[in-house]
Amino acid sequence: MKKETGILVVLFAILLAFGAGRFSATVSAGKSGTPVAVAEGGGAAVGDGILPASLPVHGAKDAVVTIFEVSDFQCPFCGRVGPTLKKLQEEYPNDVRVVWANQPLPFHDRAKPAATAAAAAHRQGKFWEFHDKLFANQRDLTDDNFQKWAKELGLDVAKFNADLKDEAIAKQIDRDIAIANALGARGTPAFFINGKLLSGAQPYENFKKEVDEAIAAAKPLAAQKKGLDFLIAAFTARDAATGPNVVKYYIKGESPAADEAPAQAPEAHDDGPAKAPPDSYDIWKVPVDAKKDAIKGDSEKALVTIVEFSDFQCPYCSRAAATVGELEKAYGEKVRIVFKHTPLPFHQNAKPASSAAIAAGLQGKFWEFYDKAFANQTALTDENFEAWAKELKLNVDKFNKDRKDESVAKQIEDDIAGGQLVGIRGTPGFMINGRKVVGAQPANVFKAVIDEEIAKAEKAGKKGPAYYDGIIENGKVFSELGDKKDIDVEGLPFKGPKDAAVTIIEFSDFQCPFCSKVNAPVEAALEKDPKIKVVFAHFPLSFHQNAKPASIMAQEAWEQSPEKFWKLHAQMFANQKDLSEENITKWATEAGVDVSKLTDAKKKKHEEFLNKIQELGNKSGVEGTPTLFINGRKWEPSSGFTPEAILAAAEKAAKLK
Repeated sequence: MKKETGILVVLFAILLAFGAGRFSATVSAGKSGTPVAVAEGGGAAVGDGILPASLPVHGAKDAVVTIFEVSDFQCPFCGRVGPTLKKLQEEYPNDVRVVWANQPLPFHDRAKPAATAAAAAHRQGKFWEFHDKLFANQRDLTDDNFQKWAKELGLDVAKFNADLKDEAIAKQIDRDIAIANALGARGTPAFFINGKLLSGAQPYENFKKEVDEAIAAAKPLAAQKKGLDFLIAAFTARDAATGPNVVKYYIKGESPAADEAPAQAPEAHDDGPAKAPPDSYDIWKVPVDAKKDAIKGDSEKALVTIVEFSDFQCPYCSRAAATVGELEKAYGEKVRIVFKHTPLPFHQNAKPASSAAIAAGLQGKFWEFYDKAFANQTALTDENFEAWAKELKLNVDKFNKDRKDESVAKQIEDDIAGGQLVGIRGTPGFMINGRKVVGAQPANVFKAVIDEEIAKAEKAGKKGPAYYDGIIENGKVFSELGDKKDIDVEGLPFKGPKDAAVTIIEFSDFQCPFCSKVNAPVEAALEKDPKIKVVFAHFPLSFHQNAKPASIMAQEAWEQSPEKFWKLHAQMFANQKDLSEENITKWATEAGVDVSKLTDAKKKKHEEFLNKIQELGNKSGVEGTPTLFINGRKWEPSSGFTPEAILAAAEKAAKLK
């Protein structure tokens, strides 16, 4: 965010209640200076005491879900997520615990001192109480206040001050930073839910979904394994790549290799040296309309144009807005910033906020309104839009009329459509002289691209809008259909003519809720055009424990008869929440499958076949489910998975060689 306002202070104050009912281990410095546990309610112990005492933890000791909260005390988004975590623990009092891990960001100058003070409070059993003080007073993280809060919490202040200087705490925080970076949690907040990464201050429903899936996967394992063995199994089941490393680094105490963590930032507001992303070298055609687009900077002097595709309700966008502010200060007149509206459909206040910002722009106050909106993301209401208009001394009657004008709505739709043409599928997205940078990346990533573009412009001796227009003139526009891949579908279930002119390959997972949703429009498209062939390619994800057994049974059903497969396929997608091995067998029997033929040897054969299909999918660019290929071309719809979009893509694919 560019500005922190009073609304955040109110939000953080809510966190004061977030200290009740917690426990944490008290630790003291041993002879070597390394923290050692001192018994106090067993707070740091988990089962047989496997969590290091230096990690603050709250929640049930035998919880089947462990959430590592990777956070920064000066980050406003981190403070905002506190009530969400509290609500989770209230709903799952016996199943969820939260473990704190530090990631003080280099451009937050008080984040590391705050982390140090909280660690010192932890040594006296008061981490979570101190945590609440810090988040409730994010704008006042001063040394004087640390002293004040230590006294208010009844700490031994002399010991607290000695611990503030203990190198062991400093080393632990630096180690936390290295771990977070190595695991991919370079921004805050980030959460490893039984080892699977969830980034950002996301809505409660997103956390609940991940926790529900983690519980479902972990409870059967808890009956078989205990202690560290259970955590390794549970974390691996959720994310086979990251989960084991979460255990290795945070719990076992191993350190990531030096090359796994990025270099330490050399100065504030800079994340250290970085290279331009390897996928940022394509030039995309992103026109700038000087009459409609909000533009900041001297266009005639600019060597670099940064086009920002953003959503006022998206937390990542506000984080990126702060980075854009840093870039403006760093590069001055060498850059101009252009804003394109990309309100996401699930952010109900994003489009009204865009309309209000455009209306403010019609009176020359777009960027001031931009700051207001990003600083108050949780308060994007009509009432506040009008209040901010008054604060900015706008003609409020004109403002209210303009934000409801059809031309304003059309501008937003045009921006969305323009973003889709250059492959902007989420927010934030940036085009730097036509080069794409996706997401709320660290400032050094942007700088790497900008520096390269400045060097090109200076070498060419060119600048301004004409220079930019020349760069993008022959730029790319997005194609929904990728390069053709040779995908062997022999042996996979299918519907439609065997020698169809158009083949849709659907990489899918029976336990994936998105797969069942996409299956419906695929079926509808097939009904509208029976000449299409649809192939079901098994791609059970590792964290869906019943997906592979479901695919094994489904493949057996296919070998017995196509009719049995499609009956079982429909039943499993219709009852995903009850996808147990017992139910899979029951539904297979009801579909007419002779389950006695599924011997251990047959199971092994099917599993080997599934592994082959997954390997083929990985090589073809399948990164998750569902993924559709049309005539061997990966299809990434710009307008959603609808029967009409599928048929249109099929028609286009049929014309391509």
